[in-house]
Amino acid sequence: MGRGSNSNGVRRYNERLVLSTIRRLDGASKADLAKITGLSPQAALRIVEDLEADGLLMVAGRRTGGMGQPSTIYKINGENGYTIGVEVGRNRLTCVLLNFNGVVLATQTRPMAFPERAAVIAEIAEFARVQLAALGPEQREAFLGVGIAMPWFIGAWREEIGVTPDQAREWGADVEEAFRSGLDCPVFFENDGNSAALAELLCGVGLGVENYLYFHVGTFVGGGLVLGGQIHQGRHGNAAALASMPIPDEGGQDFLLHRASLYSLEAALGQGNDEAVRAAWLDACAQGIAFVILGANSLLDLDAVVLSGAMDETTLQALARRVEARMAATAPKDFFKPNMLVGQIRDTAPAVGAGLLPLYASYTPNLGSLLKGDAA
Repeated sequence: MGRGSNSNGVRRYNERLVLSTIRRLDGASKADLAKITGLSPQAALRIVEDLEADGLLMVAGRRTGGMGQPSTIYKINGENGYTIGVEVGRNRLTCVLLNFNGVVLATQTRPMAFPERAAVIAEIAEFARVQLAALGPEQREAFLGVGIAMPWFIGAWREEIGVTPDQAREWGADVEEAFRSGLDCPVFFENDGNSAALAELLCGVGLGVENYLYFHVGTFVGGGLVLGGQIHQGRHGNAAALASMPIPDEGGQDFLLHRASLYSLEAALGQGNDEAVRAAWLDACAQGIAFVILGANSLLDLDAVVLSGAMDETTLQALARRVEARMAATAPKDFFKPNMLVGQIRDTAPAVGAGLLPLYASYTPNLGSLLKGDAA
């Protein structure tokens, strides 16, 4: 490895570090960046000025107070790039258009019994055509690609939601190739739980939280794990596969999927006292989630747990209170309780996180970029 190549890799890493820090702080001065990132004041100054010249940063105002001159505050320039994020769920398809700052500019959601691959690709392509046509020529030139969030095993657990073997089979092979050949742009893929956790990390309650476990209560429960301010994907990209987490059951063992997923609530509604059904489901859901948190936090010593999903804020707050009560009643004496946070983005979090994937891939610091030169 030549010295020049390593120098380029270090600079690219530092540029990503500055962009990631400003995004998570929603604005920062050069002095803030030097203090938080560990860069020298001179290095922070040069990087900020170069990023501003490239159009990635813009001046957002000045901070007064204290001694010395007012500080110039820099933010991400949202007009510098656009992406489309897609959640391919088991019962709906959601598409969003984002700008470079992660602001949602357009949303489209269509319910479906179970996604059919060709129809999904065609609908994403049409959404992209319509939304990009509404942008100006320079904005279209700044389009970075499409992010796809979906369960890695979307055809698994068929019996729970009545999916046929044929419906599940078409999602079993060549999925990425089919999307890339059907969409005329760069395509990025991620597990839906990781994508939702990424949305909260960069645009929601995860801003400023370094280590947390994220729960997304949807048709099936899922989640993601953030360690050191980064999504922890694991060896197979399937870390925090919360649906498969074992929990105790009267018969021995069950999985969190059966206790904390909306499919079971929806199947029970309309057969009597819906209010009582919802209360019973919340209790069972909270019991399962609390059990998983106790184990995960004992291993990881987390800062927080983020609870979110395809529910309104009132229901999520009620669930959070039940989870905290259950933990208080069952936690061991040496347990340090993580903060309980309710997600801000909720039902669109997987799609928003998918839209952030092109940005995250290009502008988030990673140690691998230190080993690469101009091609990094």
